[in-house]
Amino acid sequence: MGSAMFRALLPAALFLLWVGSGHAAAQSLVEGGAHTAGQEKMPPCENTMAGDNCARVLACIGGDGLWFDGQARGWGKGIILGAMSDGTPCTGSWRYREGVNIATASLSCEDGTKGKVIYYSQDNVTGTGIGRGLDSRLRGLRVWSGHNVLEFLTPKDGPGALLPCTGEPIPIS
Repeated sequence: MGSAMFRALLPAALFLLWVGSGHAAAQSLVEGGAHTAGQEKMPPCENTMAGDNCARVLACIGGDGLWFDGQARGWGKGIILGAMSDGTPCTGSWRYREGVNIATASLSCEDGTKGKVIYYSQDNVTGTGIGRGLDSRLRGLRVWSGHNVLEFLTPKDGPGALLPCTGEPIPIS
């Protein structure tokens, strides 16, 4: 995998660590059956492959249906903004580790929850970064990040992207 592509997706993946920012953008929304965590209220997110790069970050938190939706911003390192599905805003940072081809992320949420994630893989077709981590409540974190993350999470014959957080996947747009 090319380090430029991995670096472009890594911000979002790391950010996926699972939390994002403390804005009003963290309001949980449901539109047409698909869930978002306020992407409409967040700044536009564009994959520029430069210092102002932005990638979507999605994560499952534990096994009870809680999830995260946010943005990883920057190139090589940067900030994470977003919210959990219950509306709790989160902020954090991420960093690409040159030479070892991994990224790390740390996040803190307004409810006191903290989390750490390591991005260890990248999908060759969509470029989606894939990571795992743990939060301060000992819940496992499964994260996906990148410009094409929704494509990665869409089943071949499915109507749209599904977060595999529980026995019943969660539609997300």
